[in-house]
Amino acid sequence: MVRRGEMTGVFNGNGAEMARRMQTEAVRRSRLKIPLLFAADVIHGLRTVFPVPLAEAASFDPDLARRTARAAAVEAAASGIDWTLPPWSTSPATHAGVAASRVRGGCAARPVDGGGARRGFQGSGLAAPDAVAACAKHFVAYGAGEAGLDYNSVDVSERTLRDIYFPPFQAAFAAGAPTVMASFNDLSGIPATGNPWLLDTVLRKEWGFGGLVVSDYTGDEELIAHGFAKDGRDAARLAFLAGVDMSMQSGLYLKYLPDLVEKGEVPLARLDEAVRRVLALKVALGLFDDPFRRIDPAREKARICTPQTLALAREAGARSIVMLRNEGDLLPCPVRARRSR
Repeated sequence: MVRRGEMTGVFNGNGAEMARRMQTEAVRRSRLKIPLLFAADVIHGLRTVFPVPLAEAASFDPDLARRTARAAAVEAAASGIDWTLPPWSTSPATHAGVAASRVRGGCAARPVDGGGARRGFQGSGLAAPDAVAACAKHFVAYGAGEAGLDYNSVDVSERTLRDIYFPPFQAAFAAGAPTVMASFNDLSGIPATGNPWLLDTVLRKEWGFGGLVVSDYTGDEELIAHGFAKDGRDAARLAFLAGVDMSMQSGLYLKYLPDLVEKGEVPLARLDEAVRRVLALKVALGLFDDPFRRIDPAREKARICTPQTLALAREAGARSIVMLRNEGDLLPCPVRARRSR
C-alpha cells in the first residue's frame, strides 16, 4: 500500500525501525515520493508512563502538564512519531491552561519564553526533530455522555458548549495545535463526525481554524451505527462534507471518495482543501525537507525511559493523587474537612 501511494500516514506503529522501512518505501519507491506521517495515541507518555490526563489535571498545575508533554514528545519523536493524539480535559479556566501548556507551554495570554526544553509537545517549533504535532480531542463534549457511558449521546445547550466545553479547545488552538479530532458521540442528535455546524460553522468560520480535522478511528463508519448514514458510501460523503479531512482507519475515504467526486456528490474543491491540509501539516513538520528527521533507532534507544523521565513520572504521580478519605489511617495525621467561608 505504501509503494502504491494508498497511505498518507501510519497510526500507532511500532518504533523507529518500522518507520524507517515504511518511509523508505514512500519517498524512494512510490510514484509521488510524498513522505508518510506517523501518528500515535501518546495519551499519557510513550514508554515512560505518566498519569492519565484526568488525573494530571487534578494537580491543577499547567506547568506539570507542560513538562510531562515535553518528555512524552522527546520519547515519541525519537521513535519516529510526528503527530500525537492525546485527549484534553474538558472544563474551562484551569483546564484551558492545561491544554495550552501541553501544546507549547503557557497560554495565549502568557506564553512561555525560552528554548524547546521549556515547551510542551510542539517544542521550539513543529519542524524540530524532538517536536510532535498536537491534536486537540475529542471535539466536542466527549465527556458528557448520558449516564457516563463512553460514546453515548450528549444533549447540552449551546451555552453549556460555549461556557464549558469549547474553551479548552480554543486555548489549544491559540497555543498552536494544528489538528483536531472529531468525537464519536452525537451532539443533540447529530454525530460530531457528521456535524457541519460544529466542524464548519463554529470551527472553521467562527474560530478561523485552518488546520486538519481527523476522524476518531472509525468515527466516519460509525455514522451508520448512529442511524445517520445508510451505508459506508453515505458515511464517507457525510463525514467529508461535514469537515472531516482525514479518515483515520475505516478505509471508507479510500474506497468511496473517488467515485463520490467523479459523480459530483463531493466537490473537487473540497477534496483539494483536505489534501492541502494534510500536505501543509507534513510541510510544517519538516517531512519534505527531511522525511527521516524523527526516525533514528539509535536515538530512540538513548531517549526512552531515562532516569530524568522516570523521576518526572514519579513526581507527576504523587502530584496527581486525589484522596477522598484517610482510610486505614494511610496519612500519619488526621484529615479534617475545611469549612467554606
